[in-house]
Amino acid sequence: MSEAAPGPLHLLAVGALAGAVLAFEIVLLRLFEFSHWHHFAGLTIALALLGFGASGTLLSVIGERAGRFGDRWLVLSLLVASAGFLVVLLLHARVSLRPIMAVWDVSELLRLLAIDFAAFIPFFGAGLALGQVFARWPGHAGWLYAANLGGSGIGTVFATLLLVGMMPEAALAVVAALLLVFCVLFAVLSRIRAGLAPAAALLAAACWLALNPLEPAISDFKALSRALELPDARILEQRPGLVGRLTVVRSASLRSAPGVSLNWTGRVAASDAAIVGSDRLVPIERDYEKPPDHSEASLAALPLQMRPEGRIAVLGSGTWATPSHAVGRRLSWVEPDRRLPALAIERGLAAHTLPDSPYRFLSTNRDSFSIIAIDRTFDGGDSATEDYLLTRQGLETALARLDDDGLLAIPLKVEYPPRQGPRMLATVAAGLRSSGVDRPGDHIAALRGMQAFLILISPRPLADADLHRIREFAERWSFDRVWHRGLGEQDVNRYHQLDTPVFFESARAAFADADMPEQARWFETGAVTAARPYFWHAMEWSNIPRLFEMLGARAASYLDWTLVMSAVSLAAATLAAALLIVAPLGRMQRASAAFTRIEVVAYFGLLGFGFMLVELALLQRTIAFIELPVLAAAVIFAVFMIGAGIGSAMPTPWRGAAALRPIFGMLAIGGALAVSALWWPGQPLLALPMSARIALLVALLLPMAWAMGRPFPWALQHLVGTRSWQPWSWAINGFASVLAASMATLLSVQAGQPVTLAAGIGCYIGAWLIARRGAGRLDAAGVK
Repeated sequence: MSEAAPGPLHLLAVGALAGAVLAFEIVLLRLFEFSHWHHFAGLTIALALLGFGASGTLLSVIGERAGRFGDRWLVLSLLVASAGFLVVLLLHARVSLRPIMAVWDVSELLRLLAIDFAAFIPFFGAGLALGQVFARWPGHAGWLYAANLGGSGIGTVFATLLLVGMMPEAALAVVAALLLVFCVLFAVLSRIRAGLAPAAALLAAACWLALNPLEPAISDFKALSRALELPDARILEQRPGLVGRLTVVRSASLRSAPGVSLNWTGRVAASDAAIVGSDRLVPIERDYEKPPDHSEASLAALPLQMRPEGRIAVLGSGTWATPSHAVGRRLSWVEPDRRLPALAIERGLAAHTLPDSPYRFLSTNRDSFSIIAIDRTFDGGDSATEDYLLTRQGLETALARLDDDGLLAIPLKVEYPPRQGPRMLATVAAGLRSSGVDRPGDHIAALRGMQAFLILISPRPLADADLHRIREFAERWSFDRVWHRGLGEQDVNRYHQLDTPVFFESARAAFADADMPEQARWFETGAVTAARPYFWHAMEWSNIPRLFEMLGARAASYLDWTLVMSAVSLAAATLAAALLIVAPLGRMQRASAAFTRIEVVAYFGLLGFGFMLVELALLQRTIAFIELPVLAAAVIFAVFMIGAGIGSAMPTPWRGAAALRPIFGMLAIGGALAVSALWWPGQPLLALPMSARIALLVALLLPMAWAMGRPFPWALQHLVGTRSWQPWSWAINGFASVLAASMATLLSVQAGQPVTLAAGIGCYIGAWLIARRGAGRLDAAGVK
């Protein structure tokens, strides 16, 4: 017999557990990115999230026996989840990983599996609790699902706030401690003495770890590890932040001069290193009294030499470090992470700093500049990261913010075979053509050294004096000219010789709108657009075998590892999900009068896929409006979870076809509103202040999120009386969500965000068709 209704304490338990697990997931991603390799973070989370599905499958197999334990089951689940948090924290402090070596090193594979299994435990424990409450109160699935989603939304916001002022290892301990405080209160109020002693012991451990955080063991592949291994290296300061922890390292051996000529024989002064997370290194001069001595021989300073007067805008931060060369000039530094410019200003740099995204700054600012330097491009980016600036539309906007004879400077690293160079040339050419330029090659000059490749673009054709200056600079400092008006093939590839002049040939093809040379077609070469804003995606899947044949093991460094690991996550999770979903199928009776077994699998699977695909497609687009991806994710996840939770809690008075029209009709209306706002031409949202943008996005997305919470409890109410089916349906939905998370990344990068959104909409249409068929059966049977 199922109990009459869950009490407020039970709904609080569901919300607290769901919120803690979501907060754990967010903090764990940040912790994994810092200590190990961010490409494997997604795989770990995907496998760990299977704990939700696995627990649902287990509950569907054991049936009513789980319900007999009542609230003791909830206490046990709270303890398992909390203990899992602490185990993960301890392992991250003790186990240092080199994940890529797991392919051939068994010991490394075992360490990686230990981390993955530890992350699985909290999700499995939480899943046991959440699945059991659905089985105990099958007639109140809407309220339970609402508590689950609402708690998850609050957990998202809470984790984001923790990361603003706390290191991830301390934040994770705080999440565990708060969950254990609730566990103690729940056990006391429910008069369950058996759980008090272990809860108190775990709470004491969590509090100690929150007050005395354990430093994560960092992979020696990380930039932070390499910096700290230098002679006399020491940490000057550390600051938490939403973008990641900031560590300032000092060593006499830290010297940075990207783009400097090999002919330079003078000194390169030591600088400090500001390291965001553990990978992104930004040189910070010890003082900014004057430009570095090597400026005269540096590609980074060439635009400043060509335009000695006028305002300068630096977009982003990186090792290219234009601000160091622009000392004494009128400088605007646009950097979302305000901590980096603050460090330079503390050391004497005179600059106007703007904590904004470069794309939004250029789209809303009406000032013009003599030079715009996109410093952050030199250090590259992740293949699955949205970069709206490095698109045809973004570069067109940048050109519109230049003086008539201004220069847009884009630095890249030299790679052979070339990964990003040809694609950047094609995107620049497309941006110029969109601006009305018929001969883009006349507006562009490009040079390269051994490791640096610099592209200069002007709204007007480069003057003869500019070309003379470039030629003189290149010959003095032995830089190869890659392109400018009148450059012949005999003038290229002279100093840092490659097998073929592939960069010159790529430029010639891009500006003539012709096919790229064979050596450039190993990777993506097409212009990047706002519908598919993934400039750093370079890998062609079909070329991977040829790449390994040509380069051997070195080809691994040319892969887009985020996409590779997304594909691995999708394959591994699909296999595990198939086994765990199919395993109990033979034991299951017909689900209900409305649905067959296959229809239950399809309906709840499509809802899981649709929810996640739509949510992630909208997140990818929202990053254009909110400069910090972590903040954008917090806003989207909180809106979708809380909005869907409110929708789930609202009663559905009808059981047949009459209920489908308002449920799926509101979903269509809300979806049209959200999509129109985010893809509206001209993007008026960008002009608003941050707080107004967030408030308006919440208002625009909330109706859609509310409607997306309605179909799930509508179908669950038709499974009342079948204890095994409710947790199993919940497990199917969870499995589909895990698979869709990896699929959304692959779809958006390969085909574009509109395709991902369309796939999510298609899933909801499929769910609607199944629901309509089931509702027809109910109406035919006279069920009201």
